[in-house]
Amino acid sequence: MSGAPITLQPCLFFETQAEEAVRRYVSIFPNSSIDKINHFTSAGQEMHGQTPGSVMSVSFTLNNTKWLALNSRPKEMAMTEAVSFLIICEGQEEIDHYWDNLTEGASDEDKKRQVCGWLRDRFGVSWQVVPRLVADVMSSGDEKRMSATMAAFMKMGKVIVKDVVDALEAVEGAAKE
Repeated sequence: MSGAPITLQPCLFFETQAEEAVRRYVSIFPNSSIDKINHFTSAGQEMHGQTPGSVMSVSFTLNNTKWLALNSRPKEMAMTEAVSFLIICEGQEEIDHYWDNLTEGASDEDKKRQVCGWLRDRFGVSWQVVPRLVADVMSSGDEKRMSATMAAFMKMGKVIVKDVVDALEAVEGAAKE
């Protein structure tokens, strides 16, 4: 290895919805843009089976991070919650913005599976929308605060910051008694 910095770039593999998904994502996240759209040609059509001229890939930026979206994923290669993208939010307003926009159009089945700030959008991509408070408490090493946060957090789909704060205040109040 040369020691030169490498680039890590998330790549999302869709059946046919790459451009639609990317347009949706860049409308939700700040500092975002579609950088380039490439189209299939007849070259390799026997392998990819896509119509020449249809979207092959979309290079895009989400909140200053470069991403790539591809089309032609086989149906048997479904997206899975085993990989998700974490959005750490500063407060309830940000949580509401990302949660409401990313869950728009999600299937009823996917909405039933929402827990602990975890959601799956209408394109099958999994996201975790959590407040910085939860991330900070869970990395603090304070077992009482971590347990209180986890107990509150596990009951939620979309995270409600006030409920997490109330759980933490209850633990801190009990510790003072």
